[in-house]
Amino acid sequence: MDDNRKSAIDGFYAAYFAGATGNSIAIFVFKDGIVTGADAGGGRYDGAYTAAGDGLYIDAKINFSLPIGNQSITGAAATVEPLAIEVPLRLPIEFNRNDVHRIETPIGPINAKFDKIRGI
Repeated sequence: MDDNRKSAIDGFYAAYFAGATGNSIAIFVFKDGIVTGADAGGGRYDGAYTAAGDGLYIDAKINFSLPIGNQSITGAAATVEPLAIEVPLRLPIEFNRNDVHRIETPIGPINAKFDKIRGI
């Protein structure tokens, strides 16, 4: 990813999620090919991203984990052991805060809006 594209995506983001059984909010940091974050329901996000061939999107693989005793907004619950899934993700490098992005996860679909809070 060239330096201009790196600086365009790098930053702190608020994400607003809606799933089959609820809603949540999360905070993410994108920096130098690494993404990390946490949500209001106790979920944690760690992964990596690269620029897509067209230079307009990033392709990411995000590892989502949910501690025992919590339920995701898709309805999946971490009852006996923590829930851990890998989620593929494609997002535009320059977010429009009004765009809704559908994310297909192994535990069900999620609709998400991302808002860049600030650059790094």
